[in-house]
Amino acid sequence: MTEASEPAQGPFARTSHVYEFTEPEDSSVTKHLDDDAHWASELITKLVSIGGDDAMRPGIVNACEGLAFVRASKGGLGLTIARGSGFVIRKLDQDRFGNSRWSAPVYFNVSQLGFGVALGFESADSVLALMSYSSIMRFTHDNTAVGTDLGLVTTDGAISGVPAGTFGRTSHMDVQADNTNTVFAYSVSSGLLVNLSINGTETSPNHTLNKKLYGNNASMADVLNGKIQTFRELLPLYRKISDTARQALP
Repeated sequence: MTEASEPAQGPFARTSHVYEFTEPEDSSVTKHLDDDAHWASELITKLVSIGGDDAMRPGIVNACEGLAFVRASKGGLGLTIARGSGFVIRKLDQDRFGNSRWSAPVYFNVSQLGFGVALGFESADSVLALMSYSSIMRFTHDNTAVGTDLGLVTTDGAISGVPAGTFGRTSHMDVQADNTNTVFAYSVSSGLLVNLSINGTETSPNHTLNKKLYGNNASMADVLNGKIQTFRELLPLYRKISDTARQALP
């Protein structure tokens, strides 16, 4: 295990957060972690900078308790079945300057109906902003139905009737107080922001990959609660999240 101080970034930085790093149990997944961290960082950049009312607002990133990153694609000709994968991380702490510390990732698989693939999208990358502890921990359970077990709001307001992007214009505290059981979904396909319904989509932990990362006996709840060290390869993503959240500060 190694320790490193993650320097606080940006003009509001006043503190630093210390991460404890470990090496994966299976070294073959190191590149997987590195690739996923850079992909997720680029996805945040796309969703925030793409513009328009449906863009992901820095205020959502600042207010959320966790983030899930998902890649999904059409699973059959003419069908609305999607298959995919992703990972979820939890915010462990955050100071008033927007500097935050995040957990190691828990990987999951995506199946069942959803992701609006009947609308002509062959594939999509999505970020789910999780506004409560309970919504994060759902990803440690088998067969969690996104949109029923989780209070999902897509960018077209699939459940609440309110476009998710508009919530990013409210204050940090307003988002936390009014939408604690909500999950906001933002998706991009072929470089364009798209309104995708992911109601009915099921997630289950990717037990094979999680065991490679943490061994056979690790609890995924412990991973998300910060009781298990994270990986150095995730630092670019952690920095991107903190940098994005700080954009919401006055």
